[in-house]
Amino acid sequence: MFFLEWTKIVDEYKMSMKEKYIQHKHDHFLLGQEASLADLYTEPDIIQKSINGGFRKISVKEMFRLNNPKTVTLQGNPGSGKSFLAQKIMLDWASGEHYLIFDLVFYLKYEELMCISEEINVSELLSWSSNLPSNLISEMIFQSSCNMLFLIDGFDEHRLMCYDYCLLHYSMKAPPDVIVCALLRKEIHCRSSLLVMTRTKVKQGTVFKRSLQSPYHIKIMGFSEKKIEEYFQKFFQDEEIFRKAYESVKSNETLLTACSVPVICWMICTVIKERVNDDANLTRVLETTTSIYVDFLSTVLEHHCQGLNESVPNLLRSLGQLAERGMLEQQVLFDEKTINETVQDPVNNPFLNKFLLEKRIQQETMFRFIHLSFQEFFTALYFVLLDEDESQKKVRELLHTVARGWALSCWSVAKFSNRDLELRNSKQLQSVILFLCGLCKNEMIDSIFKKHNVTVSINIKTQLKEWIHQCLLRYQHKNMMFILRCLYALHEKSFIGKVLGDLVQIDLSKTPLNKTDCWVLWFCLQCCEGIRNLRLNVTSDHLKILQPALCSCEELWLMVDDFSEDVETFLLALGERNILNQLIVKMGEKRSQSYSEIIASVKDGDLTLSVSCCKRNPRLSESPQVLSELTFTCSRSEISSCRNLLQTLQTLPSFGGSGEGVLVETVTVTNALQSLSGLKKVHLEVDKWTDEWISVICSLIQTCPSLNKLKINTRLSFIPLLVTLKESLRLKGWTMTVCRKSMLIERVKKRDRKSLTDEEPKTKERENEDESLDSVSCVPLGAKSSSTAQTCLEDADVFTPKYIDQDETKGTNTHRFVSPHAGQFQCSLTNLVFVMEGKGEVLYKIVPWDPRLLDGLGQMKLAGPLYNIDCFEGSISQLHLPHCEILSEENKVSLAVAHITGDNVEVLQPLKVSSTHVIINITEFSLFGLIKKIIFPECPVQSQVLLFVRPLSVKRKEKILDVHLLPVTVPVSEVQSQHKETVYIKTTSICHLIPGRQYSLCCQPEGFEVQPQGQMFECNFGPNYHPTFEVFLDVNTEEFKMGVLDITEKVEVWMTRRIILTGQSPNADTADVKMATEFVDKHRDQLVQKVISVMSIADCLKGKDMISSELYGKLNAAQTDQEKMRILFKVLDSGGREVKYEFYIQLEKREKHLVEDLKSGC
Repeated sequence: MFFLEWTKIVDEYKMSMKEKYIQHKHDHFLLGQEASLADLYTEPDIIQKSINGGFRKISVKEMFRLNNPKTVTLQGNPGSGKSFLAQKIMLDWASGEHYLIFDLVFYLKYEELMCISEEINVSELLSWSSNLPSNLISEMIFQSSCNMLFLIDGFDEHRLMCYDYCLLHYSMKAPPDVIVCALLRKEIHCRSSLLVMTRTKVKQGTVFKRSLQSPYHIKIMGFSEKKIEEYFQKFFQDEEIFRKAYESVKSNETLLTACSVPVICWMICTVIKERVNDDANLTRVLETTTSIYVDFLSTVLEHHCQGLNESVPNLLRSLGQLAERGMLEQQVLFDEKTINETVQDPVNNPFLNKFLLEKRIQQETMFRFIHLSFQEFFTALYFVLLDEDESQKKVRELLHTVARGWALSCWSVAKFSNRDLELRNSKQLQSVILFLCGLCKNEMIDSIFKKHNVTVSINIKTQLKEWIHQCLLRYQHKNMMFILRCLYALHEKSFIGKVLGDLVQIDLSKTPLNKTDCWVLWFCLQCCEGIRNLRLNVTSDHLKILQPALCSCEELWLMVDDFSEDVETFLLALGERNILNQLIVKMGEKRSQSYSEIIASVKDGDLTLSVSCCKRNPRLSESPQVLSELTFTCSRSEISSCRNLLQTLQTLPSFGGSGEGVLVETVTVTNALQSLSGLKKVHLEVDKWTDEWISVICSLIQTCPSLNKLKINTRLSFIPLLVTLKESLRLKGWTMTVCRKSMLIERVKKRDRKSLTDEEPKTKERENEDESLDSVSCVPLGAKSSSTAQTCLEDADVFTPKYIDQDETKGTNTHRFVSPHAGQFQCSLTNLVFVMEGKGEVLYKIVPWDPRLLDGLGQMKLAGPLYNIDCFEGSISQLHLPHCEILSEENKVSLAVAHITGDNVEVLQPLKVSSTHVIINITEFSLFGLIKKIIFPECPVQSQVLLFVRPLSVKRKEKILDVHLLPVTVPVSEVQSQHKETVYIKTTSICHLIPGRQYSLCCQPEGFEVQPQGQMFECNFGPNYHPTFEVFLDVNTEEFKMGVLDITEKVEVWMTRRIILTGQSPNADTADVKMATEFVDKHRDQLVQKVISVMSIADCLKGKDMISSELYGKLNAAQTDQEKMRILFKVLDSGGREVKYEFYIQLEKREKHLVEDLKSGC
């Protein structure tokens, strides 16, 4: 009986949903028309991120094709069609066309849920949104066999911090936010599926943290060019008008790109339809999104606002005031009372949408903007319609809110209770900034405002420019695409070139770029020629837009969905005009794709190409892959043949496979390599050695006269000795070296062949040096003899690495070095030396030692920092680790290298130990660190004395000098990273100290307090670098003398010398401090009268403990900025040069133009 009743009610529910959406009143209402959702709907492009970081296109129906409950988050930019897609799903389900696996589908709009003020249970919530009886919904929820789909639209409106709430039963009452969170975590109905639509990605660590199943993250990219044409054809039902309209847009590349955003596509269609009857130019000069909105506004004001009872200026200000209120309060729905307070005739206003919202007892009339993007546009418009002072104030608050959100995103939730709320508010306000940048163009003013006699303020342009410049310096890694959009909206080429001129790299690899993003990037790259390194995540379709600009880069990293002709174009451009010389292409997840990564580089006329095959799922095959990576070097003139080789690999279904077809694959790859007449080097990465590789070796050596090096690495098995092959190669003038899982075959130079025939080639085998080390294996590294090893540091090129990441919690830095060619390269910060086989990229950093790893090594202890080194396979042949030993015959043999992989430690015997470095050969990358045998008595080690001055504070009117005694192998930069608030004092720091000895400081003049009086020296290699001594000095001390004394021997080990305490702020030298102090003193009167950001500067000084609480309270109580500045100058005078310097720095950040005016004498 229940089933029959329920079926009847569900059928009625489906019928009501079908009637609601099949003749859905779409945005055509401006033209007085209604359109069928099914007839007008055009499916946008949707992509899903794959495991390897790539992406693949999927259809809407694929999201819930399988009969298993899942959670899908659909992320998309404003206007990308998320809501329209949800409505289409509802219509398809109600019509019985798709999604038949679901018994019920509910469409929950977050903006409407926020209007529910009382607590309700889940049945009442679903009844409110669907008009289904709540008691029957409760019965269906109780039945776990019921399969339900929840469409949650606008999750960005989520307000309550309800992640830790838990609904114990579906009958419990709670706020709507809590109920939605319970649905997302499957606490209410575990068999339900969910589609969550949001502007920003929902992090699993928040609302999904209790969910047993991780959500699928997909992204809506908007319309492709084909879909744009399809939408135009559906919009313009007349074929002639459609063709005329589409061709006019297609001829304007900027406009066609803008149409990839569905809401903009609709706006352009609407404007064109109005102008077709006027026989006007269908597409004016539209360059930015803002210009399209302004053009749309102008068209609507011209054709649909004649009957309104208010002037255009009043109309725009009223809409702007309403929009601003909604943005600040995070509100998109407005009741009649709010609307009537601001807008005179809301019912006939073409930019507002009226609808009835269901309440428990009655319906309530509500209003919203025709699209959320119009609420953002009118907010920006309102800011420029205000008077100059008010406009600058509101823009300043807006920019501060967004920048604060970016800053908070770098902190954990525990540090800020309202962090998520501020982050969401910051993200929602970003679009307002984009519209403001667009409205600053003079063309915008001429196009509409002057026509309607509207006065606007464009002085905010300077504010925006300064803010963009500052954000580029601070937040480019996480918000680079938004900054580029701001620059494009300003559309000022000279400013773009100036701002981006100092950038060397742009990294946009984290998120796939849509067509609009590519167009923005292309425009910005045209304005700046200094960017040489680009990292992009882009589809092959959109790559065409960027192609002309990317070929002028030196290094290009691409994540693409397919190896298209455009990618081939970049390959062919390598080395051309000596611009593009390195190309890295990572492939997205695609079943037909044979390889996952391509790395190509050109140096000295040679092309090196590396191809990695797609990793197979080991669960799907019993045997391992055969060939996993192929690297070869040939003449650049063979680049066309290389392209053909890639195409050949692409057609091999078994490339990287196993079982049947392996022999065919091996022969095909060999033939392809033999087609390269200029082949010089070949490197094969295989999983397992098989006899087929012997024929490959012989064939390549016999048919490739230019080949001089062949290397094979195996992953799962050791390479046999192959004595017969060795002898055969020796007679042909080749040497073969085998080291465990690596084989190296090299052609012998003519001058060395005579000695080769007289001496049998050597083969290195795996050896176990010391069985007492249990699981730790000691192996001699030295595939080459020490006589041929590269050990001469005089030949090394010194480089300063780039910081690419900094761990604020651990105080460690990740360094990046790109070698331009083969050779030795020494890091100026760490003194590490890399011997490179060719061009390559190295990432390295110092990481903490785990002392437990040395427990099984007997009498061994740490002898240097632990380095985490990562590099493209095979790029580094040798590693020189700096040591701090003063060499003797006794301690020279005690040094070794610990190679750490997971919990396993491999002790590597050095190839050679020089006076400064321990040298090893390496074939794989992970953790490397020096260790040495414990010998008695302890020998002196090369050490350093590092000095850091702490900043002054109100509470502490004295200088404190931190003295660190450390081994010389600890980089100064690592210590500085942990003590950023201090100032590093450069001095001659090298000395010899003995571990375990007691040392003390001697200071002149006497009287300065030193603590402790004596301290034992230990070789500290991190992770923490605490001061060994503290010296307390008078606040006015600028110079004194200091030395280090060996307490046991009563001798100075670091001779007494002058210590100059200069540079009173990090990164500030004496000249900077002097200049800032003189500026503050000279312009005291003007600063008192003109500085307006007094409290902002005071807040910063208070945060640095430079203002007492008493004076800060007086500053707060002062009525005018002039009174505040007079009080602040008391702080500056009493605090000395350091406080004045900090005041100057903060003033320059906040009021740059004032500083420049005072310097120029204005």
